[in-house]
Amino acid sequence: MKVKVFNIYKISLSLVLLATPLCIFPLRILAQTPNPKQPAVIINSGSTNTCKYRIELLPSGKATYTVCNRKSAGEIKVDTATKFFNDISAAKPLSKLPYKPCARSVSFGTSTQVRYQGQISQDISCPSNDLRVTNLYEDTKSIQQELNFSTSKN
Repeated sequence: MKVKVFNIYKISLSLVLLATPLCIFPLRILAQTPNPKQPAVIINSGSTNTCKYRIELLPSGKATYTVCNRKSAGEIKVDTATKFFNDISAAKPLSKLPYKPCARSVSFGTSTQVRYQGQISQDISCPSNDLRVTNLYEDTKSIQQELNFSTSKN
């Protein structure tokens, strides 16, 4: 009768190699999950005819914003906030998004940037062939509309 002896080192190494991808995958998801306490910031430059604005938005949809030097708070739909934060994750790193300058009216032209987790985008308001840029810009417009504030200087 032969007794089979297992080499514990081979078993341990096999388990580590098998378990490593299972540990890394959740870490990647965790790294992409928005921090519920860290806001994304939308900055619009304003123009001759419109006020600049700044929106700080949490993943919950809660927002604080400053427009025409007046501070206020509001809330947007969770679905809108979730889409925005998902689009930010898809666009990371924000500073590497493609940027092509566009012609702007002196009176009406504005620029829009997004800041999140120490990253900042170029101006996302210029037309782009990159869907990530387009999605982010459309998100910022939806957020501004849902907060229902005017940028008019009148």
